[in-house]
Amino acid sequence: MESGADEDWPEGHIIVVPHAWRDDDLWNDMQAEAQERIGTTLCEMYAEFLQQPLPPGLQKAILSLESGSKTH
Repeated sequence: MESGADEDWPEGHIIVVPHAWRDDDLWNDMQAEAQERIGTTLCEMYAEFLQQPLPPGLQKAILSLESGSKTH
């Protein structure tokens, strides 16, 4: 492999790491990278989810709860 070539693994691939390597910094780096990718993906998913309008039934229930809590 060329020096400076991209050594990242494609997303979605399963990487098998021998037990002997698991105390190595390589294993920790792989875990940190995977956790960062997962965190980024979840943040993107939640951001998209929060942009979706509420279903009419849920919106009505929320308004009902809000108006009920103001009267008490």
